Amino acid sequence: MKVNRTAVVTDSGNGLGRTFANILLKNRYNVILAATQDSFDNLSVETDDLHKYKLVKTDFTSDKSVSELRETIVHTFGHLDLLLNNAEVANGFGQKIEQIDIEEVKALYDMNVFGVMRLIKTLKPLLEKSEEPKIINITSALGDLNKMMDESFCYSNYCMMAYASSKAALNMYTHLQGKEFSPSKISIKNFDPVALKNCTHNSVSICEGVKEEFISLINSKSLNPDHH
Repeated sequence: MKVNRTAVVTDSGNGLGRTFANILLKNRYNVILAATQDSFDNLSVETDDLHKYKLVKTDFTSDKSVSELRETIVHTFGHLDLLLNNAEVANGFGQKIEQIDIEEVKALYDMNVFGVMRLIKTLKPLLEKSEEPKIINITSALGDLNKMMDESFCYSNYCMMAYASSKAALNMYTHLQGKEFSPSKISIKNFDPVALKNCTHNSVSICEGVKEEFISLINSKSLNPDHH
């Protein structure tokens, strides 16, 4: 069947970018995998036979680099149907306040929060050319305040202050951005691929149930449950 949908997947080395790219390829998407320097270097030597996506080195903290990514999309496909914001930084496990390096926290937020905003702002005109444009922001249960306050939740004692608070900020941003986009055809949603029933420590793998949920998400007409 003809491939006519285009997706951008962002990656920063957590292993999920290529996984998402390959799932999208199997579901009839053209894929641009935009990767940070280290991730780009690693992906460049991949021998996986599903390595049919277009790999683009991108600095998500740079307006210039993200604009160059936009131009690549324009010249290669002309429009964008799906933006999957997967790139992230995760550090600072168990750090106490006196151990925190504020500059490291700023750098983490620049990737996890501001990088997402930068991409959406820059690529919105290309998404508007799609019939059913979607944005999926990869989040984490560590950014869910209700879950983290529940002592029975498997991650409740994880003290990744910078990472968890950045994902909480991303969750709120996605919610508010959804309100802005609601009159338009662009839909936006958070998706947590590592919220497994059998809590696996620091896992970045996607179990079959989560994979099926993701496929259902990308193939739906809209990410907004109220959209018909």
